[in-house]
Parts: sequence; structure tokens; C-alpha cells
Amino acid sequence: MSYLPAICDHGIMMPKSSPTMQVRKQDFVRGAIWDAAMDLFTEKGFEQTTIDEIALAAGVSRRSFFRYFSSKNDLMGQGILTYSTALQDAIRACPRALPPLEVIRRTVLSVATAAARFPRTRKIVRLALESPAAREAQLSRWAELENAVASAFALRRKSAPAETPRLCAGLTLSLLDACFRSWSGQDGEDMSATVERLFMQLTRLVCPEAATADRA
Repeated sequence: MSYLPAICDHGIMMPKSSPTMQVRKQDFVRGAIWDAAMDLFTEKGFEQTTIDEIALAAGVSRRSFFRYFSSKNDLMGQGILTYSTALQDAIRACPRALPPLEVIRRTVLSVATAAARFPRTRKIVRLALESPAAREAQLSRWAELENAVASAFALRRKSAPAETPRLCAGLTLSLLDACFRSWSGQDGEDMSATVERLFMQLTRLVCPEAATADRA
């Protein structure tokens, strides 16, 4: 489970409140570095791209790069963390009465379709699929993401067994990962169709009687 692209082109979630001029400047520079890095990674390869090349392409100094990211691995890993806020917001937006599987479906549909709108998303997914080093860099932050998603599920049903939020988080991230893998290899398929198709496969696995009832 390590193929998630960033939720937006530059991999950074904008704050909900109106940002100050300084914050907007920092976001702009961070975004320029991210965009340059992703373009170079997909063109030259993750391992072959240097920090100096990223800084040059982004129009910043090497020192500026290190103000925002400690390494290429850190840059790639921070892209994963952009999903934390998006996933938690999507989980919280679901009505309380919904069963866990429907919350998972709606959450994945919301986050995946949002990410799929950005032009670099497919390239980033394919980069992670093809580069073991890029996958490893993403996995370095995976536990943080899973913990955040599990916490969001735990807040929905505080009386649920302790293992339930972790199971829901694992299913959510696994389905999201599978959707990006499948979608990245099929240029003509809409992401929403991919999500619905794979969610039905998941339903057949974990709740076959429900899938049979749907077909009837």
C-alpha cells in the first residue's frame, strides 16, 4: 500500500483559514519545489534525480530546498501526508447513521476523485509503482497516515470494539491504493467508475450476501 499520489499537484493541503502573505509565499515555493521534483522524477527517475536539479528546475537555491524538505525521501513522504486531512474530513462528513462500509466507499470516492483531477496524479502513481526507492520513501510516513484515519473512525463510534477503527482505516487505505493502481493503468476509465467497481469487489469479499442482494 504505497502508491498514493499527492492530493494536489504540489502535494500540500492549503489551510482552511485565509493565509497570510508569508504563508502564501511559503506555499508557493513549496509547491514549485514539489512540481519540479515530480516532473523530474517521472522524466529521469527518482533515484537519478538530484536535489540540485530539483532546486534549479524550481528556481530556488539548494538552501531553500532544505528549508522545506530534508531530502528527496522526505519530499516524497510528505506527499502521502496530504491525504491525512482529506481523509479525515471525508470521514467526518459522512452521516453518523451510515454503516462503516458505506463510510469507506464515500471516503475513498471523495478523496480519489479529487486527486484524479490533477494532471500529475497518474504520473506520480506510475512513478511509485516503478520505483522501489520512491515506494520506500512513501512508506516512511504510512503509519502516520493510518493512525490519523483510524482516529477519525474512532471518533465516529466510540462504543465500537477497539480494533474496529484500525480495521476500517486499513480497508480504506487498501481500497484507495487499489483504485489508484487500477486507474493509473487504464487511461480511459473515470476514477469514480474505478472506485465503484473495486468497492463492489471488496463487498463481495467481506459481505457476499450483500453483493448477492444488490445483483438481485
